[in-house]
Amino acid sequence: MHYQQSVIIALLVVVLCGLSLLPITTFANDSQQRRAVYYRYYDSKNVPTVSRSVSPTHIRRGYDALDRNMSLIYKVPPYNVEEDLKKEGTRAAQSIQQRKDLQLQRSYRNVAYATERKENALQTIQKQITQQYQRMNQLQTDRSKYLQQKSNYTLDRKPVPANLQTLLDNNEAHIKSTRNSIEQLKAVYAQQEQHFDFIISRLQKLQ
Repeated sequence: MHYQQSVIIALLVVVLCGLSLLPITTFANDSQQRRAVYYRYYDSKNVPTVSRSVSPTHIRRGYDALDRNMSLIYKVPPYNVEEDLKKEGTRAAQSIQQRKDLQLQRSYRNVAYATERKENALQTIQKQITQQYQRMNQLQTDRSKYLQQKSNYTLDRKPVPANLQTLLDNNEAHIKSTRNSIEQLKAVYAQQEQHFDFIISRLQKLQ
């Protein structure tokens, strides 16, 4: 009798163990079934078409991904040409910007190096501007001297020598040329400052 009870208890344990494993097996089977096996789309008359692969029509109309039991796993919306074209423009702009950013990083390395390059460039231009101002001062000093000489001839009622008039004419032309050079250098200074400010700002965002 005792032996029979032991056998019955053992059988019950086996049965209970088998039942405890059943949900795990069921879950494993369910996980396998949730893989997309079929793809379904609906035509203009709402008639479904099911296949094992995704065709251009599926993409154009949007489709349902189904498991092996034909149960819905997820939906894919219809392909929107206009929206994709908008995104294509955005992707192209982003790609161009990325190339520019890479070029900036190769050329200027980092913010500190770009700042140093900016300071050196502006110092060089400022030095040229200073030199042009010094030249202008000298030209204006010379002009005052030439005008004083011309005034003396006029007061003495004497004709102004041709070489003095030539000096005055050349002096005036040089003053105009130097003034233009100063204005051009100032414009270059402003452009370079703006150029480097943009580079530094961009590099700060890329850090």
